[in-house]
Amino acid sequence: MRLQSSHLLERSRVEGTYALESVKWAQLEPGVFTVRYGVLEARPMELSIRCVNVGFSAEAAVAPNKLVFGLIANTRTRARRFGIQVDECNIAASRDSMVLSAEGPSSFYTVSVDERSLQDQFPNAPDALDLMENVQTKKLARDPIQARRLRAWMRRLFSAGQPEMTLPAAPRRSVYGTLIPLLASAIGNDSVHTIEPSKCLTRRLSAVRACETYMHEHVDATLTLLDLSEVSGMRSRSLINAFEAITGFSPMDYLKRLRLSGVRRTLQRANKPRTRIIDVATDWGFWHMGHFTADYRAMFGETPSQTLIAS
Repeated sequence: MRLQSSHLLERSRVEGTYALESVKWAQLEPGVFTVRYGVLEARPMELSIRCVNVGFSAEAAVAPNKLVFGLIANTRTRARRFGIQVDECNIAASRDSMVLSAEGPSSFYTVSVDERSLQDQFPNAPDALDLMENVQTKKLARDPIQARRLRAWMRRLFSAGQPEMTLPAAPRRSVYGTLIPLLASAIGNDSVHTIEPSKCLTRRLSAVRACETYMHEHVDATLTLLDLSEVSGMRSRSLINAFEAITGFSPMDYLKRLRLSGVRRTLQRANKPRTRIIDVATDWGFWHMGHFTADYRAMFGETPSQTLIAS
């Protein structure tokens, strides 16, 4: 299947599944960020694949009346969902938000289900009712058999489609009749398959999420490790350990990568004649232009001015 490409994650057809204004993401590894994606419409479901070439982190609020399910598309992907390490046996589910990060090249399948359409079209289907009832919050299930079956079905569908394709009525029924029972079975067995984070992991996740929120709210401010420690309620060493466990980076390194990614996205969307790089850099908290330019080139393989010219 020929996939479309974008240098912006939010342009890889996430709108409809996620609230576009809620999408936050950052490139975490050097390179020119590219996401290749394909989408299949099978209402009340939307199926998608996204292949990202470098490490990244992303979070977004799920759109109203949607259930979202995600799994790794190949065994080489190294990723975390909700801060928990996942592999090809895991299936994630949520009706409120998704949090995802990856190291190196990665590929993911996503199934988005419109809850209202599902109720209208299949009002008495037991699997559909079980699925909607069981996904009341975030879940991370571990079911090797159902994950393998779901991945095989997704691979088969995407091997024969176009980048964006609407399936006819008969195949849509076939997709629903297969995927909904698979998802319902994997997500529904709490006692066997659902992973419950430890208290230590939960505390670390809460601290990192609080710091990430604070970072986004103070993009133009000079933040220190002490500031983040106060926000998280953790001592500096404990916060560093939490960030390294959840993101793979120290708090300040993660902050720098988040801000560099913000500068790049701003330049890629900019109105060239009216944009000054120094203004964009300071808006994202960079005050020393020499250090900023060197860090930017090391991260993205080009200067800020080259990004602006190419936008």
